[in-house]
Formats: sequence, C-alpha cells, structure tokens
Amino acid sequence: MASIAKGNVPLWNTSMRSCHRSYTSVRHRPLPSHHHHQPYLLYKSTSSPFSTSATLHAHVQAQVVSKERPRVRSSTQPTKSITPRASAPTLDTLTNTHINAPISTFPAHLDTPDSLPASASAPEKLKRLVAVGRAYLTFYKTGLKNVYYNYRAAIPIRRELGLPKYLPAVPPRRRNGSRPANSGDSNADASMHPEFKLGRGRFQLVRRSARDVQRMIPFTLILIVCGEFTPLVIPLFGSAITPATCRVPGQVAKDREAGSKRRALALQAFAASTGKTVPMAGSDAERAMLVDVSRGTFAREASAQQVLQVCAMFGLVKKHDRAWGTAMAGLVYRPRLVRYLHYLEVDDRMIMDAGVDALSADEVRLAVEERGGGDVAAMMSGVKAETREREWLNKWVMERRALG
Repeated sequence: MASIAKGNVPLWNTSMRSCHRSYTSVRHRPLPSHHHHQPYLLYKSTSSPFSTSATLHAHVQAQVVSKERPRVRSSTQPTKSITPRASAPTLDTLTNTHINAPISTFPAHLDTPDSLPASASAPEKLKRLVAVGRAYLTFYKTGLKNVYYNYRAAIPIRRELGLPKYLPAVPPRRRNGSRPANSGDSNADASMHPEFKLGRGRFQLVRRSARDVQRMIPFTLILIVCGEFTPLVIPLFGSAITPATCRVPGQVAKDREAGSKRRALALQAFAASTGKTVPMAGSDAERAMLVDVSRGTFAREASAQQVLQVCAMFGLVKKHDRAWGTAMAGLVYRPRLVRYLHYLEVDDRMIMDAGVDALSADEVRLAVEERGGGDVAAMMSGVKAETREREWLNKWVMERRALG
C-alpha cells in the first residue's frame, strides 16, 4: 500500500473526527425552553435559603450531574390532555388570555430511585434510602422556590385588584353593593368584578400563590429542622401546612381519599336534614344537589347545621359534625361559605367565557374537586378519567348558567 504523503489526512482519521464531534454534540444539554413547558425556576443556586447544609447541597448537585439518569427532575411535567389546545403557560408567557394557571402552581415532577429486590444487601438499601431522602429534599426546595416566584409575579396583579401588596389575602373580594357576577351587564361586571379583566390564568395565579404563602413559613421551618426526614414528619400535619407545590403524589392521593369520605358523610347528613334521597357518588343527582347549594342565597338562608354540612362537601372543614360547629357557624363558617361560593361564581363565569375544552387535564380535575365532584372518575384513570371529568364539568357549567 502506498505510503501517505506528509500533510495528507487519511480518510479514516477524518471519519473518526466527525464521529467524535457528533458524539460530543449529543451530550451537550440544551438550555431550558418554554416550549418544553419548563417551570419558571430552573437554575441552580449555591446559596439557597432552604438548604439544610451547604455541603449536602453541593453533594446532591454532584450526584445529579454525575449520574446518567438524574435522581430528580425539577421540571414540572403536566398531564397530557386529550384536548390539543389545553396547555399550561409559564410565568413568562402568562397573559390575560390564558385560562390555565401557570405550570409552576402545580407540584414539580418527583423521580425517586427504583425499588430494590428483597435480596439486596443492607448497604444497598441504606444507599437507596439516602437517595430517596435527597430526592424529596430537592423536590421540596423546588416547590418552595416556585411559591416565592409565583407570589413575586402576582404582586402587580394584586395591585390591579386593590388587594394588599404583601398580605396574602385570597381573591375575590365582593364589593359593597355589588350584584352577582352573572348579572348580564358587562360594564357593571368590569367595575364591580375586576377579576374578569385579568383572565382566569392570572386570577388563579393570585389566588393559589396567596394560599401557598400562608403555608410557606411553617413548612419551611420543618424543612430546615428535619431536612431529608421531612417526608416522615409532613404526614403528621397534612396539607394544612403544606403548599400545593410541595405535595407529593402520595399525599395528594391521601387527601382525595379523605375528602371523598368527608363528602359522603356530609351528603348523607344533608340529605337526612332536608328529607331527600342520598345520591350516588358521581351521579347526576349528586351534581344537581351540589349546584343547588352553590347558590349565593343558600349560604344566607340555610341553617347553621346545613352550612356546616355544605362546607364539608366543598372541603372547607374536615368534619360536618365537629364540636361547637353550629355555634361557630354564624361567625366563622357562614362567612367562609359565602366567600367560597362567590369564588365559584366568578370562576364559573370565566370558564363559561372560554369553554371547558380550553382547560388542561390538571385544571379540569382541580375544578371538579373544588365543586365537590371528586368521586366522578374514582374508578378510572388516564384519558377515560379526564373525559368523564370534562363531561361532569360541562354539565355543571350548563346548570349553573341555567340558574343565572
């Protein structure tokens, strides 16, 4: 074979170089993009106020970078919707035309290590437990950071609503002398209900951020003290101190199960007090009863016992027969129910204007739960569950429109 002249590049060397360049370019990690529905917060902070230890934080970051498959992905992955138009915006892209709240108002994706076989050694099991604790710690810190940035983004919107700048007051606030939201006068609605100018996405951002800020201080203290053991302590307190962005899937499922039992008992007690038949869970009769008690006049005319029962249906109290409940109904529970029914009134109006099909799958499920229909798709999952929930919400909106 003829020798290669000096300065000539052999063919095999060129191919190997091009192959090497293509290999290294694949391993480069692209920057986050809003088109992939990344959350608003996707940077690594070296001085996080929520870290229990700077050394531990650096070790966690080294573990995530060094592994081929990261332990925790801080990106929020929404449920795929059967409606192509339904998508959740980010804080950067949120406008008054969005019906869905920002994706950062939902919990981030939690990716824990795979389970080990029963024959695994004790060191391997201990190593996995440590990895699980770190995964939860990163998940909680991401959720708290999202709470902070959600509230920062909501401050200008709070000014538009006339709410206190930093005090976490939850909208809407009915103005004195205001009429119902479905009065039909668009000018009156705009002046007495400024929430309609915001759009549902921005309105829900203000509401959810205020709700999460109220729980942020006690949850942060527990996270600082307990660190990786926070998942073992949180069940003792439940969702009362846990922001929605920091609730793990197991906690969400447990809350739904508890809410289902509470709702069933409250429905039975309400049906007995009114002389009606107890409706089946998820039936049209149950929805009709919920629509009937969602009228604003009901909260003002119902008895103290019925107010407590309806509060339990909508998840405003934990028990419909709690001690001193009827005695406190006039001071606490009746005003709470009036405010909540006003919120449903405003939210229903926004959904009517945009249509249920514009909601994402996560928004549909949350809207159904807020209206007392959490058992609609209890035995279903995936697309079937979403389809059933959309049908239920569509009927709810139609029946609420008929009441107007």
